[in-house]
Amino acid sequence: MYSAAEPQVEGGILPYITTQDGTRLYYEDRPARNAQRASGETLLVIHGLGSSHYDLADFIDDLSQEHRVVLYDQRGHGDSDRARLHLNVRTLGQDLNDVVTHLGLEGVTAVGHSMGAAATFSYVNQYGTGRLRRVVAVDMSPYLRNDGWKGGIGKGEWSDEDFHSDLDRIFDDGAYGSWFIAKTLMNPRLQELSAQEEAAAIAAMRKSVDPLVFAALWYSLFRTDQRPAMDKIDVPFLYLMPETPLYSTVNTDYIRDHVRGGFTLADDFPGTSHLLLSEVPHEAARCVKDFIGNS
Repeated sequence: MYSAAEPQVEGGILPYITTQDGTRLYYEDRPARNAQRASGETLLVIHGLGSSHYDLADFIDDLSQEHRVVLYDQRGHGDSDRARLHLNVRTLGQDLNDVVTHLGLEGVTAVGHSMGAAATFSYVNQYGTGRLRRVVAVDMSPYLRNDGWKGGIGKGEWSDEDFHSDLDRIFDDGAYGSWFIAKTLMNPRLQELSAQEEAAAIAAMRKSVDPLVFAALWYSLFRTDQRPAMDKIDVPFLYLMPETPLYSTVNTDYIRDHVRGGFTLADDFPGTSHLLLSEVPHEAARCVKDFIGNS
């Protein structure tokens, strides 16, 4: 979940890309900081649900030492507009296309965490891989439901009834509902917090999580089957799996069997959960850089 820190922008003017439906997306285009070691590669980093680029700051900073890094906040998140329309996975892919098109990006390595990977899958399904050089997905399945397969959320055990209960909690109290999902699915270690610490975490979410955005996108993620997009991925694919993942090997085996540009699984991240990019940002960045160097 993202923090509400103020962005540091010269002149106090935030850079935005305006999407096809008029939603403004905050973005940054950072050149490689070490000119002598600059790789010439462009990485596009896309955060997950209830998050923003702030949560990935250390990961992004590490990558930007040697690579150009483009990042943006997805609609309804971070410094982007609080959209009230088109809160669905299809539009997330269109937003990604608007970013790529607006900035004229070519040969991009798309790095998507959770819903950020879903946005990448949606983009590929609609526009193909012509502008992509590689795809990196962090702990994400192309289909979250567990109706007829076990590659969905909760390591294949989260039922439709569980999902409906999630929505009930979010609509009743968006902050608590988001926190319940975080501690039950995203990072079980959060259940070890004291009552006081938990209350503080929920209070923080009350300031940062938009219940409508969270509920609408949570619903769309469950409703959208993006498994067909896997057959369209004909560029090298890296999957980062934490020690305690949201998804089982049924998911990674499916992706391995269907992508057509080669598949690499990185799963040596001890003590990590779904929040892998913020838990071990430097180790994750090193893995991504190695993947780029070897593919």
